[in-house]
Amino acid sequence: MTAIDPVAAAERPRSRGGSNRARGRSGRISMPRLIAERIGLVLLVLVAWEVTARVLDARAIPGVVAVWEAALTTVPTPAFWAALGATLAGWALGMLIAAAIGIPAGMLIGASTIATTMSQGIVDFLRTVPAIMLVPLVVLLMGSTLEMKVTLIVIASVWPILIHARYAIGHVDPVARDSVGVFRVRAVDRVAFLFIPSAAPLVATGIRVAATVALMVAIGTEIVTSAPGIGQQILLAQANSNPARAFVFVLLSGLLGVVINLAFAALERRAMFWHAANRRES
Repeated sequence: MTAIDPVAAAERPRSRGGSNRARGRSGRISMPRLIAERIGLVLLVLVAWEVTARVLDARAIPGVVAVWEAALTTVPTPAFWAALGATLAGWALGMLIAAAIGIPAGMLIGASTIATTMSQGIVDFLRTVPAIMLVPLVVLLMGSTLEMKVTLIVIASVWPILIHARYAIGHVDPVARDSVGVFRVRAVDRVAFLFIPSAAPLVATGIRVAATVALMVAIGTEIVTSAPGIGQQILLAQANSNPARAFVFVLLSGLLGVVINLAFAALERRAMFWHAANRRES
């Protein structure tokens, strides 16, 4: 074995001086560089989009300028805001019902080893069933209504919440669990001061995952069933041979997904500031 020169070892990190200076003393990338990188990425995507639109048929992929002009004429219209409101209303109702079902059901199942073992196969089977597959049956029963959309959203988004809640309760610190048992802490206090704080981070992650799933199901259902919302506007724009207008609503869908994910992540950091992961980020 060769001996390691301590002087040479100390000099090695200095060879990364450029990246270390860019990341700063905390090891994070500096804000100006982060902003510049993101702006550069957006510009690169726009250039690639415009080149693709010019090479391919503009009727299939409209250019950046055409989509921008369509956005200027579409966004101020009542139809745009009505579609946005209809999609968000179905998404919000579906998420509330899914959380109301998934959190308590997951916690009850996770609190019992027998219930976890017995429900494992059923949960794994049901969560793999695509909600869109159930569209014909749900439309037959409820029609192309808000209730139909909310039902499909609940079916798709309840599983991430339930699974995360079940896993969180089943993996509570055994030392803490034994301690509350030794001190004969009341069941209500166990739930309030042990199980809920221990499960909250994983449950929040499940809700954040379910939120994006619910949005995708909401818009996909609107496209398939012509229910009012963003998906219906995409379908109508395609039927009217107006791809630029369709792209406006497609970009709106992506922007909604990003905003929802960032909003839930920020809310999670604020609500669980005491968690070790959030302390490290701050």
